[in-house]
Amino acid sequence: MKLTDKRYNNQVFKNTSFCNEGIAVWWTKKRFDGCQFLNCDFNDVVIRGCLFKDCAFKGGKMQHTLLGCRTRVMLRKSIYIGCTFERVKLRSLGIADFIGCTFIDCDFNTTFIAASFSMCKFIGKIYGCVFCGPKYDSYYYGDKLSYRVSNKGRLNDVDFSEAILTDVDFRGGIDLSTVIFPDSYLSGKLINKYSLESLGVNGFAYPRKEALKIANGYFNSNTPILGGDVYKLVNGRIESTSDSWYCDQKESESPYDYVVRSYHIACDYIRDYPDKANTFFSIVTEQIEDEI
Repeated sequence: MKLTDKRYNNQVFKNTSFCNEGIAVWWTKKRFDGCQFLNCDFNDVVIRGCLFKDCAFKGGKMQHTLLGCRTRVMLRKSIYIGCTFERVKLRSLGIADFIGCTFIDCDFNTTFIAASFSMCKFIGKIYGCVFCGPKYDSYYYGDKLSYRVSNKGRLNDVDFSEAILTDVDFRGGIDLSTVIFPDSYLSGKLINKYSLESLGVNGFAYPRKEALKIANGYFNSNTPILGGDVYKLVNGRIESTSDSWYCDQKESESPYDYVVRSYHIACDYIRDYPDKANTFFSIVTEQIEDEI
């Protein structure tokens, strides 16, 4: 089926094939409002400069569909607002913004190098994905023009709490401070530090094992540890437990003795803290939350 109009409202496309026997089909500057695409074949469709609002994509073939692209003369970013993608294969999201969208049991197995997600929710199994951030990497971007016009991997208020993440990675300095993850995934394998920016704190909190390494680094650099705070994950978001420790220098204490004592106090506190899941520790030094 060939779409000749520029705007489609509340239309239902069921078992519709938009492909053209291997020849690229260009959708440029089209708008779809409240449309449903049920078991449709989008293969070989290239979407640029289009707006999809409150649309539903269920089943069908999209693994060879480019959901957003650019040309060498201008950026043609596509925008998806309030859309639902359910049980579809998505391999090439391209240069596109997804705002308030829901992805249910979708098969990604790809690298997101130019798409951005805001207020989106992922549900079900997600396997073999890489989310790339703003740091340029020729392996993923291919050329610097693609990098300059891309959305540079923004994840803003994205919810993975109902997703099962397997072989999923986050690279290139992508900001995860507003992302909600499954608690078991966060504590077990995702990160070795967690930004406290959302709490108005300029620094990081670390899992127990990593916090002990940080403390050891300060000890080796002859830096006293003034104290620290404890945080936990609640529904994927970092929160303070209101627990903390501190270590002031005694009047008769030499700087070296203070370093040694403060190091042991910090390590004892971190080791002895009740072994609760998703517990993170910040470490305060003279530089306040510096990282070794």
